[in-house]
Amino acid sequence: MCCSWQRKKGNRVKRLFSKRVSSHRTRPTLRRMFQRIHLMIIAVTLLLAGIPLSLLSLFTLRSYAEHNLHLVAMTISYTSEAAVVFNDKSAALDALNMIAKHEQIAEATISNAQHQVWVRWQSPAPSNERVNRLLRGWLLPSAVTGPIEHKGQLIGYVSLKADGAMLVHFLGYVLLGMLCCLILIALLSLCLVQRMHTGIVDELYAIAKVARQVRERRTYSLRVPHSQIAEIEELSRGFNSLLMEVESQHDSLVNENGVLSYKALHDPLTGLPNRTCFMNMLESFDLQQEQVCVMFLDGDGFKSINDSWGHAAGDRVLIEVAHRLSQQIRKTDMVARLGGDEFAILLRNIEHSREAERVANGILRAVPQPITLANGVQVSMTFSIGFTFSSPASQLNELLERADSAMYQSKQRGGGWSIG
Repeated sequence: MCCSWQRKKGNRVKRLFSKRVSSHRTRPTLRRMFQRIHLMIIAVTLLLAGIPLSLLSLFTLRSYAEHNLHLVAMTISYTSEAAVVFNDKSAALDALNMIAKHEQIAEATISNAQHQVWVRWQSPAPSNERVNRLLRGWLLPSAVTGPIEHKGQLIGYVSLKADGAMLVHFLGYVLLGMLCCLILIALLSLCLVQRMHTGIVDELYAIAKVARQVRERRTYSLRVPHSQIAEIEELSRGFNSLLMEVESQHDSLVNENGVLSYKALHDPLTGLPNRTCFMNMLESFDLQQEQVCVMFLDGDGFKSINDSWGHAAGDRVLIEVAHRLSQQIRKTDMVARLGGDEFAILLRNIEHSREAERVANGILRAVPQPITLANGVQVSMTFSIGFTFSSPASQLNELLERADSAMYQSKQRGGGWSIG
C-alpha cells in the first residue's frame, strides 16, 4: 500500500513537472508577441477602413448601374419604337442586340402594352453565371422597365436586367487591393517589429548578460549600460543599485572573512602564524619534490621573566623575540608561534644541513641580546632548538616527533641546537 501511494505521488510530481516544462517551452518570445499585436492592428485597421469604403463603393455602383439601366432603357425605347409599331420582331431584336451587347445587360425584353413578351435578348452566359446571378440578386436592381410610346400612346415596355460581371471584377479588384495592402503593410510591420525588437531585446540582453556574468564570475563591479527607453532605463538603474548594494555587502563579507581568516591563522600577540597555519603549510608541501627542515624552539628563562616582571613584560619579550626570529629566515620560510614560549620554523628547499645550522646559530646569537622593558630593566632569554630534515618517504608525524625529540635533547643539555 505504501509503495502504491509512493508511485501515485511520483506520477503526480512527473505530471506537474511535465506541465511546467511544456508551459516553459510554449512560452512566446517578445518578437512573436510584437508581430502578433502588429498583425492584429493591421487586420483591424484594414477591416475598419476597408469595409465602409467597400460598402460605399457598392452603393455608388448600384446607383450608377440603376441610372445606367434607365438610360439604356430610354435609348432602346426610342430605337425600337418603329419596329414595335410595324410589328417587326427582327428589327426590334437587332435594336436590342446593337445596344445591349455594349452595355452591362444580362437580359433585355420588349413587351406589348399588355406586358406580353414580344422580343427577348440575353447575353452569352459566362462561366461564372451562378456567381453573377447571386451578386445581381443581392447588390444590383432586380430589373428596370421603361415605356415605349408612339405619338403619346403607350405601345409597349422595355425591361432590362443588369449583368453582374462588372461587379464581380470590381469585388475581385477590391479584394486583391486589400490583399496587396495587407501584404505590404505586413512587410512594413515586420521591418518595424524587427527594429523595435532589436532595440528592446538588445537592451534586455545587456541586463541579462550582466546578470549572467555576475552569477558565474562574481564580478559585482559590472554595471548595466544606460538605455534610451525610459522603462528599461528605470530597470537598469534599479538593477545597478542592487549590484552596488550586493558589491558593498560582498566587499564587507570579504573583508570580514579576511579578518576572521587572519585571526584564525595568526597569533594575536606577535602577529606570527599560529599552530594551525603552521600545520596547513607543512601539509601543503610535496615532500617528494622538495626537502624541508622542521625546527622547534622552546624558550629558556622566559618563565622567570614572566614571574618577576609580570605578563606585560612577558608579552614585550615575546613580541621582540618574534621579531628577531623573523629576521633570521628567508621570505620563502615561515616562523610560527605554537603557544607560550614555543615557536616553530619551516625552512624550504634545504639542500644541505649547513643552511639549517646557520639559521639556528643566527637565532642563538640574536635572541639572547638584552631586551629593555618599560621600566628600564634589561632581560634576556634564549632557546633550545631541535630540527630535522624531510625525505621523499617522510611522514608528517614522523618529522614532528623527530624535531620535538631533538629539541628536548638540546633542553637537557642546557640550550643550543640538536639534529633529529
